[in-house]
Amino acid sequence: MKLFALLLLLASGAMVPAAAQGVVVNEVLASNGGTLQDPDFGAFADWIEVYNASGEAVDLSGASITDDFDEPGKWVFPDGTTLDAGAFLLVWADDEDTAGTALHANFKLSAGGERVGLYSASGAVIDTLTFGDQTADVSYGRYPDGGIARGYFAVPTPEAANSVAPIRESAEPPAFSLASGFYASGAAAEIAAPGATVRYTLDGTAPTESSAVYTAPLALAQNTVVRAVAFAPEREPSPVVSRAYFVDESSTLPVVSLVTDPAGFFSDQDGIYVEGTNGIPGRCRDYPVNWNQDWERPVHLTYFEPDGAGGHTLALEQGAGVQIFGGCSRIYPQKSLTLRARSEYGASDFAHRFFPELDIDSFDDLILRSSAQDWWRTMFRDGMIQTLTRHMDLDGQAYRPTVVFLNGEYWGIHNLREKLNEDYLAAHYDVSDDEVEIIEGTWGGQSEHYDAFDDFLDTADLTTPEAWAEVEANIDVDQYTDYLVAEIYSANADWPGNNLKLWREQAPGGRWRWMLYDTDFGFGGNANGQYDSNTLALAAEPNGTGWPNPPWSTKLFRRLLTNDGFRHTFIQRMAAHASTTFEPQRALATIDSLQAAIAPEVPRHKTRWPQSISFGPSWDALVGIMRDFSTARPLAMRSFVTNHFGEVVGAARLTLTTTPGGRVFAEGVPMAPLRLDGTPEAHSSAASGDVFAPIFYRGVPLELVAVPDEGYVFAGWSGLVETSADTVSVVLTESTSLTATFALSTDVDAAAPEASALRAVYPNPASGAVTVETTLGAPGELSVRVLDMLGREVMVLARGPAAAGPHRLSLDAGALPAGVYSILMTSEDFRATRRLVVAR
Repeated sequence: MKLFALLLLLASGAMVPAAAQGVVVNEVLASNGGTLQDPDFGAFADWIEVYNASGEAVDLSGASITDDFDEPGKWVFPDGTTLDAGAFLLVWADDEDTAGTALHANFKLSAGGERVGLYSASGAVIDTLTFGDQTADVSYGRYPDGGIARGYFAVPTPEAANSVAPIRESAEPPAFSLASGFYASGAAAEIAAPGATVRYTLDGTAPTESSAVYTAPLALAQNTVVRAVAFAPEREPSPVVSRAYFVDESSTLPVVSLVTDPAGFFSDQDGIYVEGTNGIPGRCRDYPVNWNQDWERPVHLTYFEPDGAGGHTLALEQGAGVQIFGGCSRIYPQKSLTLRARSEYGASDFAHRFFPELDIDSFDDLILRSSAQDWWRTMFRDGMIQTLTRHMDLDGQAYRPTVVFLNGEYWGIHNLREKLNEDYLAAHYDVSDDEVEIIEGTWGGQSEHYDAFDDFLDTADLTTPEAWAEVEANIDVDQYTDYLVAEIYSANADWPGNNLKLWREQAPGGRWRWMLYDTDFGFGGNANGQYDSNTLALAAEPNGTGWPNPPWSTKLFRRLLTNDGFRHTFIQRMAAHASTTFEPQRALATIDSLQAAIAPEVPRHKTRWPQSISFGPSWDALVGIMRDFSTARPLAMRSFVTNHFGEVVGAARLTLTTTPGGRVFAEGVPMAPLRLDGTPEAHSSAASGDVFAPIFYRGVPLELVAVPDEGYVFAGWSGLVETSADTVSVVLTESTSLTATFALSTDVDAAAPEASALRAVYPNPASGAVTVETTLGAPGELSVRVLDMLGREVMVLARGPAAAGPHRLSLDAGALPAGVYSILMTSEDFRATRRLVVAR
């Protein structure tokens, strides 16, 4: 490639703009397994070669290149980009969108085939190149350079002439007699490729013309990975076919097999798993290490599900990309990995339901997590905390322990996790992955939307309804409250200045939500994350250190606490979850179940990685720290809350009796023992109903809501308060009791409620009091909000659990500026709006 500075070209002769003649898309590689690394990021990325077939130097400034013909200006050449006559220019199609040593476009190519277009600065088509399916390290382009004939090149020639004629049709891939799987010693794998010579390897490398020739069945005496290629006369080599065979292996966990060229993991120059000689500093290393590079290596992935009878069944097999994942945990011997599905490797997703509790059967990315900071301790701490809290309103990661084999070698326990990115949000919330924004770490400069909200917090008086409405229009306050409870109660001391990520949909009404991850310091996982660690004070500290709680990271929580309603809800919701989500016996049962799941695998894992699970006398002792935390944390947490908030005057037990036919919610949390999956236990059969005795804080308002089951009505409260209103606010002064009474409905309409409806909004137009009549078809969550014409939430009329049947709500139109608004009602399966005109 010859790139000339503008001044030099002007000195040597006239230079013309890119035109319709002479400049062509000459060669592309959309599946770069190892042909050429880009000089800026060290990745084997897609590339596009442009060739100047004219007799003059060409100025490409303002010209563009695209893989989407509906967007011809998708990526624009930087000013000063020039190309001499007969010269080549390489553009890396790696979605990096930068110009460093080389040029990097803002898109990638599909190995399944597509079109590439070159456009002039005025938007005129200069040239196009259409290619079909690509095999790894086989390029497609023109022959000769700039010519009409096109074909595939077995030896790509980036920035050089296409001097060898295009290749012929590939040989048919070889066929194996045995699928990847688990076999007894003595099994044999046969490979067939009629009319071709099969060459194979057993070390993870791709076969070449010098690899061993297959002549007889391969006896399987131990774990074996086989990669085979067919070579046929007058044809190009076939694609690589890989198989993974496990001999006399057993495990109760899912098994992940990765087959790859060992050099991509372990060579000093290119290995992603080693310190190496080609790295960069960072992530707790002030000198260069390879594992800090954002390199991706191709692997053959095979995933096996346990069959419940001691064996495994093949669930998924495909090509994929792999990268090192994580922060400072990269320095540990066993490293976390990201698996990436890409069309250039074959399938563009991992089509399997990896997590039975999720109704998701397609993933773009997955994490094989080494347990990070907990690698030294239990190997399941973050998975336990996220399992314990998964019923809360948290955007967390599903957890499933697996066993990994790398090129047939046992590689230990890895926790399969979801990756928290745009694809995660698309799967969980049915939002477009290109219409969300994610902030990670410090706020400044990542999001104009959040920066504006952060500036608002500096001066706003959050005790006023107007300011609080702005808060609720920007963040999901209920979700943020649950997030705070989970992080603080768990004692995650590697937060809030670290492991912080939040997101919003870029749409009217899109509000920020927080993601829960990397809680390995919690539940006794670090000296600062013990049962007696005051993480409430840490999260609210105004003058914290650079780690873990700098002032910017505690600012939002501190500012929200100035609002009485938020503060009271936070205090009592913490109490509600302490008695349900984190109730000691439930926490202990969760720990026991997850410990038992990996217990058979721990000795072998420990043998493979001797430093893992080493920060204590035994694995059971390290797990015992979590158990001790579970039983001691409630009392310690009550002490922290009482001491931090002056209005709290201690704790009291509220004995709740709920007669058959309904449930009571305290600050949105169901008041009942929770199963391990987070659902409330079934009602007892006792005629007197269920008795539950949670502990709440004295001196602070506590909101209780009675929600009848279908076919029942709420009859009233008795004891501490006497009222028929389904929602009450009480302030405890001592331990006391309260009964919620439900009765069978005698109203035919109530027994069989109407369908959900937003029935009326009157008067309309309005300048004062407005009535909003709704009907909820079944018990559940009800939300009724007022939105302005931009879709921003300006008022909340209802949000939380509600009984089936009619609900009459009111609002003061006088508190709103004149204009047109929408009343939006939503429930689990219902959405409706009505227009409201506010007049003066």
